[in-house]
Amino acid sequence: MSNLFISFLIAVAGAILLVVMSRQFDLEFYTSRIFPLIPIFYAIIYQIFEKVQTGKSKPIPPSRAKDEMKAGAKLMFQNITPGRIAANVGISFVIKLVFEVLFTALYLRLSGQTFARLYGVFGYETIGRFLRGDHPWLTGNESITLLLLLAVVTSFGTGLWIGYTTQAKAILEGVITGAIVTLVASITNMLLLYRQIEEMANQMAASLGYATRIGFVVVITFQVLLYGLWSGVAQKAKEERVARAALKKAAKVSRKKK
Repeated sequence: MSNLFISFLIAVAGAILLVVMSRQFDLEFYTSRIFPLIPIFYAIIYQIFEKVQTGKSKPIPPSRAKDEMKAGAKLMFQNITPGRIAANVGISFVIKLVFEVLFTALYLRLSGQTFARLYGVFGYETIGRFLRGDHPWLTGNESITLLLLLAVVTSFGTGLWIGYTTQAKAILEGVITGAIVTLVASITNMLLLYRQIEEMANQMAASLGYATRIGFVVVITFQVLLYGLWSGVAQKAKEERVARAALKKAAKVSRKKK
């Protein structure tokens, strides 16, 4: 499990180093183009740590390096299908919708207003408002906090789903899912949160002397990293639980034989 968090920290450190180095060598123009590759870098680093820890990492002869790289890439993407990714994205938006319904119900209870007064007569327009995330509770001072909570819960819930159900590399599947979810969510109410974080990132970059605005890329990258992290944590927890169950079963069988 520690490899997951170490790889995550290395990926974050790599992102920070990328920004610093781009400033030092006047390569800020390329930063926004390289930054989205950080989540993939996270998945690769984790796989390297796992192979080293399990002793599966072996020296590769130069003559076989190209073939080994192709085989490794094919293995990483094994069992990651368009249908699987579509299901993950669907689960993510279902989680988001469920929590928005809960937030709305809580808002109605605390404000004492009726659903019809805030949303009008239920119909296609109401469904459209929920899909867009156009809610009255987004107008208050707590809107950014609620959206941040929504983003964390959605990525965590989707990560659990991926980690416990996938037959592929959970981190990579989580990264791909997170990228799609984050881009689609940018046309919903999550755009408010993304813009807030983007502006904060741009202000911080400007204070350090960076001319390039990379705020939105930073938002996408770290949101995608969270999807990969939670997916990897859930898969590792499942593997450890299966391993413990196998050991208990083996011990039980051994006691019966005695």
